[in-house]
Amino acid sequence: MKRSHQLVSSALLALAAMGCPALKAQAQAASPARLQIGVLTSLTGSMAAPGVFQMNGFRLAVEEINGSGGLAIAGRTYTLELKVYDTRANPSEGASAMQRLATVDKVPVVLGELSSGVAAAIAPIAQDYSLPLVLTVPTGPNLTEQNNPFLFRVNAHNNQLNQALADFVSKQGWAPISFIAWNNDAGRGGVTGMRQLLPAATKDGYVGYFNVGELDFSSHVSNVRNSRAQAVMLFMDEEPGSLAIRQLRDAGLKTQIVGTLAMGSDRFLKRLDAQRLDGMVQYNAFPPNADTPRIRNFSQRYKAKYGEEAHGFAAQSYDGLMVAVAAMRAAGTVNHGKAIRDALAKIKHEGVIGNIQFDAKGQAHPSVYVTQWCADGTRRILYPESAKAGCGAG
Repeated sequence: MKRSHQLVSSALLALAAMGCPALKAQAQAASPARLQIGVLTSLTGSMAAPGVFQMNGFRLAVEEINGSGGLAIAGRTYTLELKVYDTRANPSEGASAMQRLATVDKVPVVLGELSSGVAAAIAPIAQDYSLPLVLTVPTGPNLTEQNNPFLFRVNAHNNQLNQALADFVSKQGWAPISFIAWNNDAGRGGVTGMRQLLPAATKDGYVGYFNVGELDFSSHVSNVRNSRAQAVMLFMDEEPGSLAIRQLRDAGLKTQIVGTLAMGSDRFLKRLDAQRLDGMVQYNAFPPNADTPRIRNFSQRYKAKYGEEAHGFAAQSYDGLMVAVAAMRAAGTVNHGKAIRDALAKIKHEGVIGNIQFDAKGQAHPSVYVTQWCADGTRRILYPESAKAGCGAG
């Protein structure tokens, strides 16, 4: 049967080549075309670990689309492929790769990135070439403040994340609060934004910064102790976060720890242990064990494919690709960037992270949660009140 199908498709293509329009259309329908979607992410370097989650989300989306018959647009069916370039979280490498995607690969849309610095470097290129760019992880607030009509972001930015966390923290009565953060735009911006949102009484703790690659947090631990902080906020990702938490707890500090979404997954638990994490809270974009159908269904599919708990970066990236596909379908084209851009601006998509609809700046407004580690190594949902659930739900 497979051999017969191949012969029929070959015959249709041969006749189409002789100029018969009807047979040409039939041949195209019988033989799906390849459609490459551009991806920029970190496959190597300092951000390779979160890059895995981002790629997992993209790949799962592509697999499900192709498995359901592909993308059908204007009477033609396409099989999706990812054209991936490794930026290594380097803005110049990201800009070079973006230029190639626009001029050589000629993809209809680009997805990514991880680093806000890289995203800032590639966004003007997207605008120059009328190439829609859908961000799924970077959190720099300024990215959607540049009046760039071709830039869209499905994930919450730092101000949105901080607002949710500040709403929760301000009700806990922790004072003073100390901060340990990366000595870069993300870290300093996170501290500045949070201190502006918190009540004045909570702002008089220690504030310390560290450079990427530093392993010794002993001076920060001493300063947190001396500040008599009731809570310490960590603005960093999972690798330095695990080191800082280990050193805080091993020094005997019982201070409440507040982390980022990178510190709220089973993957992070493997870096430490339940005893050190017990009671720690963190903002979270996607509590993978929540008993919500869209979250539960995605988490089950993700675990079946990758053998591990779903991650927020993967969920956001899955939604990013699905939104791009929905926009191409609504625009009725895979090669007209402005039409795809216009469709993205109007999109209303029910994703696994919630409803995705972009505001006038290209920014979506997904739900943000606060989860807490339990003594048994599971997590509970503390915020918002409407989603509050016990251990095992986070």
